[in-house]
Amino acid sequence: MINGMVFDAIPLSLEPAMPLSHLDPRIIAAPGEIATIWQSLPQNHVCGPAQSEDWVSLWQSTVNPDCLLACLYAGEMPVFVLPLEISRSGPFRIAAYPGGPHANCNFPVVSPAHPVSPGELNRLFAALHQVRPDIDLVMLERQLPLLDGCTNPLLHLPNRENANISLAITLDHSFQTVLERHNAKRKKKKHRNSIGKFAEAGGYRIVTATVPSETDAMLENYLANKAEKFARSGIRNTFEPEEIQRFFRQLFARHAAKEQPLFQLKAVEVAGRFRAVLGKSRARTQTFIDFIGIAEDDMSNASPGEFLFFEDIQDSCNTDLAFYSFGVGDEPYKRNWCDVETRLYDTQHSLTAKGYACAAYRTARGTLVRTVKRNDRLWATVKKLRSRLFGRA
Repeated sequence: MINGMVFDAIPLSLEPAMPLSHLDPRIIAAPGEIATIWQSLPQNHVCGPAQSEDWVSLWQSTVNPDCLLACLYAGEMPVFVLPLEISRSGPFRIAAYPGGPHANCNFPVVSPAHPVSPGELNRLFAALHQVRPDIDLVMLERQLPLLDGCTNPLLHLPNRENANISLAITLDHSFQTVLERHNAKRKKKKHRNSIGKFAEAGGYRIVTATVPSETDAMLENYLANKAEKFARSGIRNTFEPEEIQRFFRQLFARHAAKEQPLFQLKAVEVAGRFRAVLGKSRARTQTFIDFIGIAEDDMSNASPGEFLFFEDIQDSCNTDLAFYSFGVGDEPYKRNWCDVETRLYDTQHSLTAKGYACAAYRTARGTLVRTVKRNDRLWATVKKLRSRLFGRA
C-alpha cells in the first residue's frame, strides 16, 4: 500500500480495452533462435529480473534444458515474450516461469507500445498446445500486476491471489524521508549500536562483489548459513541441488563486473568474516531483495542483517531507483521499513483435461495456504509445528 492504498490486480476483462493489434503467436524452442529473440527485443521492453536473458539462458543450460519462449509478434518484432520451463509434477507436465521457487515478483517480457489482448493470449496458449501437446497446464505464479509503469497483460485472464505478498519502500531519493516513516530514532540507535559492537570485534566493511571470486565466497557463506537454518526450521532447502548452486554462481559471476548489474551480492564483513549476505536483482525502476543469509555466531547480537539493510537502503536512495522491494513474503523486519504492499497473482491456463484437474487441485491448495498465512496466530502455530516435526535442534 502507498499511503494506505494496496496495489490490486488488473480487473478481469473479457474484451480488450482497445482494438485488436493482430499479434502473431510463435513458439521458439531452438537455443539459437532463442538467443536471436533476446537480441531483437524493443529497447523499451519491461520484464522481471527472473524473465531476463541471462536468468533464462543460464537456467536452461544448468538446470532444465526443456525451456522455450512463447512469443507474440508485431510483424517481425517480438512484443510479448513468455519464458517457460517444462517439468513434471506427478502425472502432470507443467509449464512455468524458469526458476521454480527462486523466480519471484515475476513479470513477462512486454513492449509498452504494443497492448496485448486476452484473445491474443488465448491464441498464444493454443499455439503452445499445438507445438507441445504434452503440456497439461501453464502455471504462472507470484506475478506482479505492475512493473516500471507497465501493466501485466496476463492478469487480464482469470487469476487468483498468491498466498504471499510483496513489501517495498518508496525511496523518494531521500534516506531521511524513508527513515522518518517508521521509527527513525530507533533505527539510528540500533545502527550505532551495531557499529560499536563491530568496532569492538575488530571493525567492519560493506563489500559489494565485483569479481567472480567474491561472488563465490559470498554464495558459499550464504548457502552454508541457509542450509543450517532450513534444517532447524524443517523447511525444504531449495538451494541444496548442485545444479541450483551452479546456476546462481554463474549468474552472479556474470554480472559482478557490470556497471549496472541486474544481479548483485553484498555483504557485511566483520573481523574478516561475512556476517550477512544479501542477494539482489533489479528492474528499470526498482531493486528486489531475493535472499539474505545471516551467520549465527558471536556477532548475531549485533544484528548484521538489519545493519546491512540499513546501509543498502541508504545507498539505494542515492540512485535513480524509485522503489526498494523486499521481494516475496511478509516479515516484521520488512514491515518496519515498507510503505508499499503489493498483492501477487497466479495465472493458470489448462491445455488438457488432465490440466483442468491439476488446476483445480492447485487452486484448492493455494486457497488453503493463503488462508493459513493471513491468519497470524495460525501461521505462527504451523511454523512452530513444522520446526518440531521436521527440524533438528
